Parts: sequence; structure tokens; C-alpha cells
Amino acid sequence: MAGFHGLFLAAILYFNKRFRSKSNQFLAMALFAISIIVCYDFFYYSFEEEELPLVIQYLPVYIRTAIPIGLYFFVRYLIEPDSELKGWERLWYLPIVIEVILELLYIPINLFLTEDTIETGEHLLLILEESMGLFTSIPLLWLAIRKINSYQNFLLDNYSNLSGKSLLWLRNLVTAILLIFTVWLFNHMLFIIGFESEGTYSLVSFSLVIFLFWMGYFVILQHPLFQVARFKVTKTPATTSRKLSPKTDSYHQNLIHLMESESLYNNPELNLQNLANTLNISPGYLSQIINEKEHKNFFEFVNQYRVEEAKRKLINPDYDHYSIMGIALESGFNSKSTFNALFKKFTGHTPSSFKKMHQVQD
Repeated sequence: MAGFHGLFLAAILYFNKRFRSKSNQFLAMALFAISIIVCYDFFYYSFEEEELPLVIQYLPVYIRTAIPIGLYFFVRYLIEPDSELKGWERLWYLPIVIEVILELLYIPINLFLTEDTIETGEHLLLILEESMGLFTSIPLLWLAIRKINSYQNFLLDNYSNLSGKSLLWLRNLVTAILLIFTVWLFNHMLFIIGFESEGTYSLVSFSLVIFLFWMGYFVILQHPLFQVARFKVTKTPATTSRKLSPKTDSYHQNLIHLMESESLYNNPELNLQNLANTLNISPGYLSQIINEKEHKNFFEFVNQYRVEEAKRKLINPDYDHYSIMGIALESGFNSKSTFNALFKKFTGHTPSSFKKMHQVQD
């Protein structure tokens, strides 16, 4: 059932106009690859090996490299949909072609080698193709995680609210797949030295099934999570650092004045660009001022003001009729989870415990 579920998801991503995009085409490729492997495993182990025709036994279906390659390009086009592929990125298509060729070689091995050498030939071919697949997969998945981390840092430097933009869920998913392939690699190394573990392989297969259902949840029920902020690849402030102008202190004071007197932080959609426009300076310059004068990124800078506002309202009797979430909304937050996490980070208390603590003191 899981394999057919994955094929259904892949078809939705590929053919449905609501979901169709370049990023989802590669996600469909990854889901299709996993689904075929799962379906084939079910079919293969439902029969005795000698009952299956040679062509069925050696269909080129174990294309492991399609999974990480599909996930990498899914992340790549999700975050940077309009950017051109780099030359080295185009080379990642080659492992799929090579693995298909290696899979097809099982047929001539069984047709033309003697019975004494077939087992040795198959063993060496299995080691070669699985090694190539796994050693391709791990660096690709690692690159995908790095790309997501760059995107997350971009959000923290440019937005005060990450709701609907964050890809932490995707980083967790790719990290889980990386762990699966790492376990798979460990099992493969044991196989090379003569210790095959069926239990480990079953665990890997089960994990891939869980991945299919997990992606089903995100693809069908949480499709808005695929709508990310427009991301521009820029050098980090550390590598583009330039000497601040003599007017920096003045700009910094204006920034603090605006935040405190006009409560700009109450706007849940406040971002670096519109705050820079208010101050009539460039976003890059404003980011550098915040980094060097406040020792925070933009997200932390704005949300610390929001937490301070929430603290004042939590202990103000005029707001006793407000719920905790109501106070969060009044302070510029639009996500309960973000509010609770940041409040705990900056105060060491949850909003409710902070309020009770001050009620007892009063």
C-alpha cells in the first residue's frame, strides 16, 4: 500500500496544476523512485526467486540516486526557482544514468557467464552500484541541508516573522533521509566485509515507507508550506563587512527611537526592507547596523521588543481580560508557538508562568 501511496503522490505532484512546479517535479522523481523500490520489494518477496522471469528479476528499479538527487533539486528550485543551474550541478544527473546501466548489466551476467561465476559477478556488481548510489546520496543530502540553512539565515536577517516561510520542517525531513542513508551505508559496509544484516535493511525500507506517508501529509494537507520567501544568494555580513560611516550612530539612534516611540514592532509583517525604507537607508546597511550595534540579527532585534511589550501587558491589569494569545497578537506576534518559544528564550519563563509569578508578587 505504501508504494502505491507514493506513486499516487508522485502523480499528483507531476500532473496536478495546483502543485505543479519545477521543484515539485524533482520531488515527484524522489517519491517515484522510493515507491518503485517499495513496490518491487513487495512483489519480489511475494514469490520464490526461481518463479520470476529473468527480466522481472533484474528490472532497473533500484535507482537509489534518484532519491537524493530529486530531494536536492526539490530544495534547490523551491528556494531559488529562477536561478540558473551551475555546471557542477548538472553533473548530478549522471549517477542516475550510470546506476540504470549497472542495473541492466545483471541481465548479460546471467545470460553469458557460467554458473560458477554468476554469483561472483552479481556480488561485485551489487557492491559497485550500491556504493556509487550511497556515496552520491550522502554529500547531496548534506548540500541540501546546507542550502536550507542558508535560506533560514536569510529569513532571520530579513524578516521579523517566519510563519509560512520557514523550512525547518523540510530540513528535519532531509536530515531524517540522510540518517536513513547513513544507516544504509553502514549496513552496506558490513555487507562488503561479509556481515549482511537483514534487520538493518528492513529498518531502512520501513523508514522509506514512513517518509512516503510523511511527504503525503505535507504535499496534500500542508501545501502552503511550499510557498517560501523570495531568496537571494548573498554573501554573509562577515564576508561583506565594511567600515561603518560616521553617521552610523545617528542612524542607530533613529532606529531605536522609531522602534520605541512608534512601536513599529507591532506590525507582524515588519521586515528589513520596509524598516530600511522608513530610515531612508539600504537594507544591507541597516542589517550591518543591527548586527554590529545590537549584536543580533533582524529577527531577534524586532522580537525582543515584542517580548518586552508582551511582558508589560501581561502584568498590566488593563489587559487581564485578554488571553495569552490575545496579548501576543497585540504585541506583534502572529504565531503562538513562535511567541512561546521566544518569550521563554528571552525571559527564561513561559508567558503563563511569568504572569502568575508577578500576580503572586503583587
